[in-house]
Parts: sequence; C-alpha cells; structure tokens
Amino acid sequence: MFIAFKTYLITFLCAVQLLSVQSCKNDEIIVPDNGYQWPDTRRTYWPTDGWETASLEEYNLDSQKMNLAHQFAENDDLARALLVVKGGYIVFEKYYGDGGPEKSTNLWSVTKSFASALVGFLIDDGTIPSTNILMKDLMPGYPEFNDITLHHVLTMTTGLSWAEQGPLWVDWIFSDDWVASALAREQISKPGKKFYYSSGNSHFLTALVDAKINLSVGEFAKQQLFDPLEIPFQPLEENLQYNTWKDYTTPLSQTWRKDPNGIETASFALYLTARDMAKFGFLYLNKGHWDGETVLSENWIETSTKDQVTNIYGRYSYGYQWYLTMVGGHPAFLASGFGGQIIGVVPSLDLVVVLKYEAENPVHPETGTKHDDMHLFELVVNSVK
Repeated sequence: MFIAFKTYLITFLCAVQLLSVQSCKNDEIIVPDNGYQWPDTRRTYWPTDGWETASLEEYNLDSQKMNLAHQFAENDDLARALLVVKGGYIVFEKYYGDGGPEKSTNLWSVTKSFASALVGFLIDDGTIPSTNILMKDLMPGYPEFNDITLHHVLTMTTGLSWAEQGPLWVDWIFSDDWVASALAREQISKPGKKFYYSSGNSHFLTALVDAKINLSVGEFAKQQLFDPLEIPFQPLEENLQYNTWKDYTTPLSQTWRKDPNGIETASFALYLTARDMAKFGFLYLNKGHWDGETVLSENWIETSTKDQVTNIYGRYSYGYQWYLTMVGGHPAFLASGFGGQIIGVVPSLDLVVVLKYEAENPVHPETGTKHDDMHLFELVVNSVK
C-alpha cells in the first residue's frame, strides 16, 4: 500500500506545473523607493470579533465589474471562494462548489507567508538579531548550511538544487529529517545569486523557529498570531500517519500538519477559512497593527513585501515568502498557493482579496483559461473606481 501511495503521489505531482525557475535578468522594481501608499491604520473598527460588511457602492467598487469577477469565478468548477475586503469591511463574499464560510482547506504555499511571519516575531523580539546571520550559526546542528544566511532562505536564493515535483520531492516528504534531506541536495549556485523556488527552503523557516523557542511552532503561532487576531486554531497534538493519498488530502479544520519530526510544515498544509485568510492579509495591509496593538513590526512588514529578488516568472518580484506584482497599475503583494489559493493585498486601494479553489485535488491555474487565478484577482482590482 505504501508503494502504491508513493506511485500515485509521484504521478500527481508530475502533472502539476509548479513554480521552480530562476529569476530573469532585468531588474524592474515593483515597489517604489518610497514604498507602498499605505492606508491609514486608524480604523473605526477591527474584525477581531468578526468581519462587518458593507455594500460595493459604499466603498466605490463598480458592481457591474464585480459581477464580471463573480461570473468568471462561477464559470470555474474549481472555484470555492471569492472574498473582498475594502476599507476594512467585507464588500463581496461568494462561495462556489462545496466552499463555504466555515470551510477550512489546505492553503498550500500560502502557508509560506505565515512561516515568514513567525520568523518576523523572532526578529522583532531580538531572538534572531538579523536576517544576515548564517543559518549554521542559528541552527548549529546543521553545519551543511555552509554560507547560506537566513536572508537567502527567506528569498529562495540558497542556491540549493530542488525538485518541486516527481520522485525527488516524494523522497523528501518521506525522509526522516526534512532539513537534512533538503540540505543534501546539490549546491548549483552560490547563495544569493539566483532565485529558485523550493519548499525545502521554506521548511528551514519553521525548523528554525522550532529550534529557537521552548514550545511547538503551532503553539507559538497560536499565541503570537492567531489568538491576537481571534483566528480559531488548534495545533495538532501528535503527528498524523499517512498510508494513502486520501489520508494526506483529507481536509482538516483550523490546524497545521507536521513533518516527521513534529515540526509544522512551512511550505503547505495550514488549514484556514477564507475569512481567516483575510484577517492575515488585513494585518499586513495595516503594517502589523491590529486593534490598538502592534502584532508585527512595521519594519518586518515593509521588508517582507519589498523587492528582494526581481523579475521572476515574467511579472513578479519576491520578498520574504511573498510575491510582488503590478495589478491594475497598483503595486500589490500576495501569498500564493497551489491550485490558486491567494491572499492579495493592494495597499494603495486599502484592499484585500482572498481566492480559494479546490484544495484536495488542486489543479494549477493557467493564464488565459477559465481557471486563471491572477485574472480573477485583476478583475477585482479593476472594479475599484
């Protein structure tokens, strides 16, 4: 049964068009030197106890253009949720297929942006003095990090070889130590030279957090992030065992899967609702401020969402586990996951957009088709008058 599971997983992953290419050569900057046009964070209310709603017209969204976005989502059998927050209020919320407001699903690589936030807490409190420190000094048990710094890990520029699909990816998943397995890959370029997308890189982040704190990564995330935002979340008490693909893809509720060593997986498998995803986007939109408190520092938010690596995949830059792009003439940053899961933030429009798609058997979006997550995001942004 285990062999059959591995064979199925290899076939599944090989069919997916995942992101694993190096950066382009030109250096177009998306975020201006003076940064984003951030909104005023002095809010009349905060969605701590729950989101309030408003009409599209109250917040200057064109209802006809938003209807086009709704129709586009409705025409995609894989769409599950479209949620729009403008000025701090939910102005549009629709669910499709078996999606719903209480439905927790795998966020896939959107999880990476949450892992980045956890590192931010350790930077803010001085546990980690700088992102320029060598990983082997931060995690002495892994001298194989060599010249790789935390900055290299956050920006996907470690130079380590990786395969985001196929047998090598499966070998990593079933290895006893995900950090050691990722570090055992060939060093194909010097750290800091090239962007190369790697779930192995991202997993170094939660492993680092685990090494620096005296509680589980899930408990740390609950205390520092989920509880202040009143996002329901319960860490897994023990590792789950996976014998079949169904075991792995069966949805969980408001929790986070772990690796074989009991460390929450930085690259995927955080399970949240669309409204909770919007809260995380809203925290970043407000530069780390939340209901009179500073949850994350403004410096971490600004550093995480500026061009650290430029021109990847033809239209993006990359920050600290966040993508940056231009949408409707506005610089935006987004957390993006397999199948089309997105938290998109457009500071100059005071806007957060959440997209959810089929997450148990996800299909990678394709530009120009009815399953095109970025086109849907752009339709929403272009509806703002």
